[in-house]
Amino acid sequence: MEIAAGTGKPSHARDIESAWRVHVAPKWGSMRLGDVTHTQVQAWVNSLVDGTAETARGRRESASVTLRAFGVLRSIFDAAVRDGMTARNPCDRCALPRKTRKPRTYLTPRQVIALADASGRYRALILTLGFCGLRIGEARALRVRNVDAEAGRLAIEKSMSRANGWKETEPKTWERRTVPVPAHVMRAIVSECQGKAAGDLVFTEPDGKPLAEPKRSGGWFGKAIAAAGVPSLTVHDLRHTAASIAISSHANVKAVQRMLGHKNASMTLDTYADLFSNDLDEVAADIDRRISDVLAERPSCEQSVSDRTKSDGFSMTEKH
Repeated sequence: MEIAAGTGKPSHARDIESAWRVHVAPKWGSMRLGDVTHTQVQAWVNSLVDGTAETARGRRESASVTLRAFGVLRSIFDAAVRDGMTARNPCDRCALPRKTRKPRTYLTPRQVIALADASGRYRALILTLGFCGLRIGEARALRVRNVDAEAGRLAIEKSMSRANGWKETEPKTWERRTVPVPAHVMRAIVSECQGKAAGDLVFTEPDGKPLAEPKRSGGWFGKAIAAAGVPSLTVHDLRHTAASIAISSHANVKAVQRMLGHKNASMTLDTYADLFSNDLDEVAADIDRRISDVLAERPSCEQSVSDRTKSDGFSMTEKH
């Protein structure tokens, strides 16, 4: 656990500690490394999925939770193999559940503005998340010095999450980036910066503390969703919304990748393949329009053939 806490982000270390405490330790904590078999590990994985596992929660677990718990056990045996404490890893070649993509909610620009208008003092935050695609932790860590109003850019340098207190870390993919900001959104952000020093947080709670996690089931965010009449969504769906709006505005995949801070363009394509497939339809339609424009400037094919055959002294009706 100490290794995870020292090299990863606080939220990740918390998840790993929870997986160990709730799922791994109750089953494997008292067993010798050499006594664990592949068959036992596979049976444990199956029991997590079907809800028969001996865990602190005693319920069926999602694929994500099961894979995280399995990853903890696997990493223990990987370290044991490297250190010569055991010759094999019983986690090798286990059959694992597959993650299923959760349904996403994409808002239209009109809906984003309606949600922002219903959010009161959090209006600028909603506009920033919905049109610029920041993660909530990145918005939470944004400081006045990161706002370049003249260039229309935000410098994303840190993310902030709660783990035994608020802690700042590098962004999720360890990639600092600059994010383009529409003029209307920048005006709202600049308003939030008024009267603040360069090192102050842009978005805070009314008492000046870092932003709490917005919940759709209650609090200001849930009330804003109801008041705006938009579909129920998580705050992370606003990031997906920003991607959707950028893609529908014909931003290329590399631009969307840079805006969202994905590690590479393939990650962007994998995440938003459904949106880019619609974009491909528009590309095909646009190419077809261009072809039509070119053909409209030329004689018809039949006329062209007729003219050419006449010039060659050949007629389809002539017999030779």
